[in-house]
Amino acid sequence: MKFIALSLLVFLQLLFSSKVNGQKPNPELSYTQSEKLIFLDNESGTPNSVTFKSKFKPDGAKRIGTLWEFSGVAGKDWKMIKGNLESEEVEIEFKKVGIYSFTLTSIYKYPVSGEEEDEEDEISIERENILTVTKNLDELTQIYADKDYSKLVKKANVYLVKPEYAEDPTPNIFSAKGFYGVYLEESHEKLGLGDKQAALENAIECISAAVELDINGIFNVSIHKIWLNAFQNEWFENEIIGNLDDEDGYYVPYSGMDKEIKQERNGLSIEGCEVYRTITKFPTAISFMEAALRYDARDSKTANAIWKEAIPKLNNLSDEDYENMTETDLSVLKYGAMLSAVKLTEISSSNIQACQILNSLKKPFEFDRTFNAFLKTKYNNCIEE
Repeated sequence: MKFIALSLLVFLQLLFSSKVNGQKPNPELSYTQSEKLIFLDNESGTPNSVTFKSKFKPDGAKRIGTLWEFSGVAGKDWKMIKGNLESEEVEIEFKKVGIYSFTLTSIYKYPVSGEEEDEEDEISIERENILTVTKNLDELTQIYADKDYSKLVKKANVYLVKPEYAEDPTPNIFSAKGFYGVYLEESHEKLGLGDKQAALENAIECISAAVELDINGIFNVSIHKIWLNAFQNEWFENEIIGNLDDEDGYYVPYSGMDKEIKQERNGLSIEGCEVYRTITKFPTAISFMEAALRYDARDSKTANAIWKEAIPKLNNLSDEDYENMTETDLSVLKYGAMLSAVKLTEISSSNIQACQILNSLKKPFEFDRTFNAFLKTKYNNCIEE
């Protein structure tokens, strides 16, 4: 014990000595921010401000300076309301629609062995698209409430060509709502569309564009999330599970003997999965359904590639990710995971991969009766006997 204590003491002395004698430190720089999404026309009356805070882990160095650089023009696009660009913590009010980025630099010094003056160095981090500043676009909201869908498409197009909305998903969201309304009421001729299916295809394209642009969570705003969930649910029920069979409360591929029908149904469901992947912010949710259906359709190469990519991604989903999923995303994930579990068990005659998937979902589906019944009856709660 004395030897261990002595060794530890020597190690600590050497470590301290290396810092004092000027071994170059390896500091870490990080930051926090209070908001990722700001609405300029919010009705709360609160300032459209975001607080950014620099965090410096010295590792034997001493920070002697901080510098923030924000995209946009100071005074025009944003203004400082607390601190300055050399403060460790700043609060900025944003005044113009756009997607903002920043660079944060910390300057530090550290002693160098044999030198009277300390050495100086700096560390920087760059973050792109860390803040979306937008508007609710009340004009479009009212047109949607009035159910004038063709007018909504035309008005949304006005915003789509404005440079300040080039990276903003909001106009595409309203355009999608308009096209889908046109599809449902079959008023496609007002927009010069050949048939109602063209309106649906346009709605899907607009959702896909909005999803790709939505870096900071506009689709998490309740009014948009509710609408997206409804659209996804219609698609999931009609284009995917509408072509499957039901077995003890979960979905399986067509189980009839007619090969042509099986091929057709599998093909339609797989196409439905491919489209769903473009209308969700969480494509991992549909991966397990698609992989199982592709394997059943004898496309084992693609199925295995999807599983290989999706299983690690599933393990990395956070509590926040599950909270931000739509109800349909969660249903898609649940039924897809159950179907994949069955298929993977059939393939390998082992529950290892199946339980890897199911165990990852125990927490998010803790209170889901269908999932828990499946887990208990089919997999004995994935407990090795």
